[in-house]
Amino acid sequence: MQARQENPRSAPGFASGGRLAVIGLLWGLSCISTSIVDRVTFARKDLPEFGATLTYPMGWTVRRGDFFHFSAESPGPELLEASFEYRGLEKIKKDAESRRLYAIGWYRAIELSYANWVYDSKDTDPEDPEATFRFEGSYTRDGILYRKRGILRFRGNRVHAMYYTSRDVDFPTVAPLFESMDAQHRYYDPEPAP
Repeated sequence: MQARQENPRSAPGFASGGRLAVIGLLWGLSCISTSIVDRVTFARKDLPEFGATLTYPMGWTVRRGDFFHFSAESPGPELLEASFEYRGLEKIKKDAESRRLYAIGWYRAIELSYANWVYDSKDTDPEDPEATFRFEGSYTRDGILYRKRGILRFRGNRVHAMYYTSRDVDFPTVAPLFESMDAQHRYYDPEPAP
């Protein structure tokens, strides 16, 4: 007579514990694969004097200042360290050459703002009738490599400059969040000053 061998999966403890382990593993994988955008609730800030409504993650620290008219910063460093900065400016000339020269000055100002700045890319959107210029680059601060994406948009009688920054190591994770924010910003003719 042969001894009967039990299937370890049919053992009394496996039925509940094994299924729970598999369910837990699948849930963990689904959390990892979920985009950062799916886990964020967005807030909006209207800046009528600049003709912009900006989108940022709820829970980020918000500030207004003289240079950056609006900024939002993630709770960082225990989470992903990321920030968004906005500066609204009045546009003087509307012709394509003036916009191109303005963008050249903008690119140069970024280089001068960081001692060790390196551009990875600079481009423009040829389909945009009002003009959009972009860059991506990196710099080191306190021994940490940071990546910054800048977008310069000409809309109506305004120039909108936006900057998205995070640690270089976090950038692939937060880039979809930055892209979602950028796609949700809205621009309109600003209210006249009283």
